[in-house]
Amino acid sequence: METKQVKLDEIADGAAPALFEKAAEAVMENIYNPNTDATKKRKVTLEFVFTPGKKRDQSTVSVQAKTTLQPIVPVETTVIIGVANDGKVVSNELKSGAIGQGYMDVETGEVKDDTGKPVAADGKVLDLRQTK
Repeated sequence: METKQVKLDEIADGAAPALFEKAAEAVMENIYNPNTDATKKRKVTLEFVFTPGKKRDQSTVSVQAKTTLQPIVPVETTVIIGVANDGKVVSNELKSGAIGQGYMDVETGEVKDDTGKPVAADGKVLDLRQTK
């Protein structure tokens, strides 16, 4: 019998390097994704499983690439909860940053309440300089 050993780049017709390249591509895409944590580590593992035959004169080898990627970073918001006049519990996403506080929508210029609903303008402008 020849004394040649199995080589990484030749086993399974070169499957190991091809599997690594595909897994590394997935890792690079995960790193580049702005919705994942930029600083957390990612991992590629090449797993070789050798299953010997009963006579110990052969073995099947399965090659698999496994990746450990970072999940999408969670997005948080605040929901305000209250009770409507009919007694039902209701909720809305808080848009202004504080309950009861209005804000100006920078995209539309509209004044909105804390849940993002436009506030009807009454046409009255209060000149704060006149309130002294």
